Amino acid sequence: MIPAGDGAPWWLAGGAAALWAAREFVGAVLSRKKNRTETDANVELLNSLREGLDRQGQRIRAMEEAHLQIAQRLEDEIKARQAAQEEAFRLRLRVQVLESAMRQVGMVIPPETNT
Repeated sequence: MIPAGDGAPWWLAGGAAALWAAREFVGAVLSRKKNRTETDANVELLNSLREGLDRQGQRIRAMEEAHLQIAQRLEDEIKARQAAQEEAFRLRLRVQVLESAMRQVGMVIPPETNT
């Protein structure tokens, strides 16, 4: 048995143990709040990234649709120009044939003027 004057009193040892337990409890609670805050922040970050990817996907789809529309209009324009060039070529050939036939019968055809 420890004499009364040689060691720490029982209430001091009990108080130190209680203080240690209280410190561990407060540390655990604060750590839980910190972990919860970090988790919430990570969830918010993931949600914002997911929304950003969705918006990016929508923008890409819109750009692809616009590209397809432009490509279709360009293809239509090319076809129309080719058809116009073919028609102009046929008309020039017909004019040349008619002029040649008219010259053979003796008509005088004035030279073409570019105005």
